[in-house]
Amino acid sequence: MNQGGPRILHVSTTSKLGGVSEVVRSELPYLAELGWQTRWVAASDLDEAHDAAFVLHNALYGVPAGDFPADQVRSGVSRFLAANTEAVVAAAREADVVVLHDPMVLTLATAIRPVTPKIAWRCHVGSEDLETIDQDAITFLRPQLDVVDHLLFSHHSLIWPGWQDDSRIIVVPPGIDPRSWKNRDLPEETYEALWSDLHAARGTCLAQDTGEQDARITLDDFGTGGLRAPGSPFVLQVSRWDPLKGQLGVVRAFARLAEDDPDTELVLVGPHIDDRQNYPVNRRVWQDLMRARQELDSPVRERVHIWRFGPVQRTGEDLALNVLRRQARTVVQNSSRESFGLTVAEAMWKRAVVVGADVDGISAQIHDGVNGLLAPYTEGEGPWADTVRRSLTDEAGRSRWSTAARATVEERYLSRPGVQRQTAAFTGTPDTGKNTP
Repeated sequence: MNQGGPRILHVSTTSKLGGVSEVVRSELPYLAELGWQTRWVAASDLDEAHDAAFVLHNALYGVPAGDFPADQVRSGVSRFLAANTEAVVAAAREADVVVLHDPMVLTLATAIRPVTPKIAWRCHVGSEDLETIDQDAITFLRPQLDVVDHLLFSHHSLIWPGWQDDSRIIVVPPGIDPRSWKNRDLPEETYEALWSDLHAARGTCLAQDTGEQDARITLDDFGTGGLRAPGSPFVLQVSRWDPLKGQLGVVRAFARLAEDDPDTELVLVGPHIDDRQNYPVNRRVWQDLMRARQELDSPVRERVHIWRFGPVQRTGEDLALNVLRRQARTVVQNSSRESFGLTVAEAMWKRAVVVGADVDGISAQIHDGVNGLLAPYTEGEGPWADTVRRSLTDEAGRSRWSTAARATVEERYLSRPGVQRQTAAFTGTPDTGKNTP
């Protein structure tokens, strides 16, 4: 870490992919501006601990999975700790505050407790349907939870039953960095130059000069094609390949939408799949989507595009998402569980018209009919198609929703106020953040 100022260490399972990485990356510049020395360590050696991490993740998301397999999780956690404890403890010795992200990384808490003054755990998963949270998972993690100084939740409604009065809890939603390549407003000529390649999903292109080393955009359509024309209207979902993100339902529901809409296309975009770093289910979800597309009638199938980024080129990927969200007619997020819709906030900031699933954190971000639209999570049926059709055709509504969406993010979901709230708690100073929902 650099000299001077309090020292903060973030620990997550990866620094490349996923919402946790996006949140940490968005907060680091503001921590530095507030005088904090920052360091970020990836405890990324999951290997055989993948299954245990997935069980903990789903258990705290409230996804039904039968009896909690404590022995299996304990075995996976042991392997994870053996691979990562030494390096994380060494880094924690040089920190004044250590922030652990998500359940698997929380298991490092007792190991680092003797070497650092303050530990915070940030819970990025959860459901407002609190009865579905697996209490056995919380019991399993209780020894780790008992030694941390702060527990960070994204929303009041996500705090576990019986924990609402715990004095260690800080409610702070994730935020976005409006200065990042993903979220900043770009010159019109940059949008046009990038879109000329992106709309056709043309393999690899080099973005305009950014001064960054990783500005190359690598996109593979795996035979699903690009848009039929640069100006084709399209519905966009940006998500990792995860069963909780509901892409399969989007494909099936889009087929219903397409019955009386001959023009609109569908684009599903997700990250590179690294079988060592990602959960095994990620590849299975992507394969299921490809099969579902193939089963569609030919005229509809040709309007469904499934694009995947290549190995991470951070700036290039961010620029691509910036342009895609600006060009999309409607952005959707059909999650069955979502403690906070980071992709929703990013799209709202770009003034996109957003249709989000009426669940958890998304329903806190979108006020139906005010700054976007909500539809029940769909597996292909229900009102999703009609709601998306409204988002495409109600021009007066589109103008209102997009303007209000940007204002909502500016008021509640930018990174700086959340960083101020956290650092105030860490140092015992007055809270100056203003984005608590």
